Amino acid sequence: MGDGRHGLLSARGLTEAALVYAAHAFRLIAPLLLYPVLTRRLGLEGFGHYAAGLSLALMVSAVVEYGFGLSGPRDIAQAKTDERGQVVGRVLGARLWLAPVGLLLGGMLALSNPVLRGNPWAVAGALALGVAQGSSVLWFFQGVRRPGVAATAEMLGQGAAMVVILCWASASVGGALAVQALGLGGGIAAGAVLMIRETRPVWPTTREVVAVLRGDFALFASRGLIVAYTGASAFVVAALAGPAQAALYGVADRLVLAATSFLRPLAGLIGPRVSGLMRDDPDAAYRTTRWSLILTPGVAGAGAVVAVLCAPFAIRLLFGAAFASAAEVLRVLALILPLVAVSQVLGPQLMTPLRMDRAFAVVVGVGCGVTLIAAAVLAPSAGAIGMAWARVIGEAAVVAACVICLRAHWTHLTPGLRRDNAAAI
Repeated sequence: MGDGRHGLLSARGLTEAALVYAAHAFRLIAPLLLYPVLTRRLGLEGFGHYAAGLSLALMVSAVVEYGFGLSGPRDIAQAKTDERGQVVGRVLGARLWLAPVGLLLGGMLALSNPVLRGNPWAVAGALALGVAQGSSVLWFFQGVRRPGVAATAEMLGQGAAMVVILCWASASVGGALAVQALGLGGGIAAGAVLMIRETRPVWPTTREVVAVLRGDFALFASRGLIVAYTGASAFVVAALAGPAQAALYGVADRLVLAATSFLRPLAGLIGPRVSGLMRDDPDAAYRTTRWSLILTPGVAGAGAVVAVLCAPFAIRLLFGAAFASAAEVLRVLALILPLVAVSQVLGPQLMTPLRMDRAFAVVVGVGCGVTLIAAAVLAPSAGAIGMAWARVIGEAAVVAACVICLRAHWTHLTPGLRRDNAAAI
């Protein structure tokens, strides 16, 4: 590990990691500042509308993003310098096609949900936020191993939006969502300018856009299914159990989501590195993944213990007595933290560099199906608690499916097992 080539991260990588995690630390802190204000301003049912709007935004973002957050860093990392403009152009061109599709789908979903159907301003804000979330250019900077600049730009935009919402005492659900969309969009626009200055996009033909959409469809399916059983949970609870239960689930889910967001930049930092090493030094790639598989779930498990112990105090302090029932929801949802950590390492950090996109789509499909079936059984009667247990069951299914799909690679991830097999032969 001395030269930084075969270690987990180089010295420059550690600097980039520090910048990325500073941005994600802000994402963890922001809800702790913003949600206590919104829960008290909007009340239990009003915050339920807000939580359903955030879920709708995530579903729209999944269409616009289309899995490029996974394939983009990989393709940029593996492309030669003079080929990066073609990769950037294909992604930008595809997203111009995808944005109207996401808006149309989001509008149809909003009409199907009784909580959002009567609040057109909330729907408009959620749709705008979804397009902004799906348009991030962080993938490019992850691919060139300088994600700190884009993460910082997005953080500054989100920070400005949070300040506006905190100062806007009469902000409605739709107003809060719209301000968040404008803030994040401004940060992404700044990152896009830096990206275009560094790498001039080569505008794709229609055939090339269709080809890239077809080629990344498996990743899109994976991303869409992930959103369907994770980010869309509050939307599902609102439809099945009403806005009050959506609010209880929403505050707990947002805290857990903030915690799991610390796992995503690690995938963005390590995934492109593993992609490069798979080409040049496969043993180092598996060694990097092995260390990540040890460290990441360990940290996530410690976070889960803290969440379980502190849930009642944290919920009352942050959101008030009206949300006290969310403590039990948080305790259940905290169980997914180590499970998500394992699936993040085995999925985006290993299966994506191995180009096991279709297998990963199957894995996520299993998780989505199991979660939605469990939700349909548990949420109507148990509300937020039922949805939380459905999430735990679904995440466990994802881990099990990852382990099965990667069975041919376990000898590379576990040197002891490989030595035992060699000795037996």
